[in-house]
Amino acid sequence: MGLKATTIRVSPDLWELLEREAARQEVSVAQFVRDAALLRVGQLAGARGDGEGLMTIEELAARSTQGRRRFSGNGDQDILTDGERLKALHRTGLVDAPTDPALDRLTKLAANALDAPVALLTLVDKDRQVFAAAYGLEEPWASEGQTGLLHSLCQHVVVSVEPFVCTDAREHHLVRDNLAIRDLNVISYAGVPLTTEDGHTIGSFCVIEHKPRRWTSHEVAVLGDFAASVMAHVATLGGDRTGGHAAAVQDTDRR
Repeated sequence: MGLKATTIRVSPDLWELLEREAARQEVSVAQFVRDAALLRVGQLAGARGDGEGLMTIEELAARSTQGRRRFSGNGDQDILTDGERLKALHRTGLVDAPTDPALDRLTKLAANALDAPVALLTLVDKDRQVFAAAYGLEEPWASEGQTGLLHSLCQHVVVSVEPFVCTDAREHHLVRDNLAIRDLNVISYAGVPLTTEDGHTIGSFCVIEHKPRRWTSHEVAVLGDFAASVMAHVATLGGDRTGGHAAAVQDTDRR
């Protein structure tokens, strides 16, 4: 069947926003809008329990983004080490800070809501990931509260600025060699961006399964609601926590 086209009228402000976000994803505005429409269709199908219409995020991506360059290789490190992003990360006051009970409760609620054994609020620094809140994480990782990026699937959420979902990490070309599979028993993963009000993606709110699992678009949408709740809570903190963000900015290499 041939392609069909239509004209969509948008305000100049919305068009500017679409252009900016499409550029960040290295796609055209048309591709960006098409992706967004497919994701919305998947969310609606999942919410109403439409078995025929239900599509996972992975399936939507496969249909819509063939040939799209989602992760840029050497450019990934540039994104992770971007100075403005790192400043936004440490302004939250969550890096190396005492555990916030409210955030821990959100991870527990997310795990229960999605019937997942592990839920994490992960902050991605330039060379490590920090678990600002966690539920179901085993030792020694729960006590250490962080890993290097060789154990990080959440970094792909930060790089792409979009949900990253995999049914079986052992078979996914981006993460099949990730050490989290061996050491943290991360077999299936779904993570959504944690983005500040000024547009910097500082980490991921994610759930993990220890066996292959197909995450539906509805489940990922629920995860997105939890991520929004996290960022709303973080905004109320204003970076004013014990240990202060200023010291953390100067000591990002501390282990």
